[in-house]
Amino acid sequence: MATSDKNWAEAVKAAYDEAKKSLRGIRNIQIVESDVKVKEDQDKLIYRVRVQVNFQIER
Repeated sequence: MATSDKNWAEAVKAAYDEAKKSLRGIRNIQIVESDVKVKEDQDKLIYRVRVQVNFQIER
């Protein structure tokens, strides 16, 4: 799961940045689940995404 306090796009970018640390040949990222968490002070939203990363296997 990746998060952002700005928007959905930033949450997906965070997921991509984490995936590319250990995967090569990433082809696409599919959002499997998304939600918004409201922080306790009610003034801040946290955008959360769960993604599936598809990549090419090198042989």
